[in-house]
Amino acid sequence: MECSQADIWTRSIARLREAIGLAKSVHQAIIRTGSSIIDKNDIRMIKGHRIVQLKQGPDLALFTHPGVLFRLGIWLTEVLRDRVKGVVASRRNKKKSLPLILACLDEQDRTYLVIGLNESIEFDDVRKKYVLDAYRSCESE
Repeated sequence: MECSQADIWTRSIARLREAIGLAKSVHQAIIRTGSSIIDKNDIRMIKGHRIVQLKQGPDLALFTHPGVLFRLGIWLTEVLRDRVKGVVASRRNKKKSLPLILACLDEQDRTYLVIGLNESIEFDDVRKKYVLDAYRSCESE
């Protein structure tokens, strides 16, 4: 059986359309869940960290994948940058960002997938390894 160039292109375009549909549904789930988190004020402050715990919802199984949960965290970070102000860090009145920690319940394994992200108040403000350093300091206490 020989495949012509037209058959290969037709199959490629069909697979591309399927992939675009999947990416669109994942993005819609991220926006739907992120909007729900913000509307319900599900972001809690605990010891200088913003914590979001996902325990229920129609897309819960989707967020048990690390990449999708990470994309939700990035989306929340971008939205919260405009809505939530930083915390005063020193007497110079400099603002500091608070790390965002997301935890998603995996109902099958009865475990949580947890990720941490550094938030930044300004665009291009990057602080590396803050979440890891904070975790290590909590672990040693």
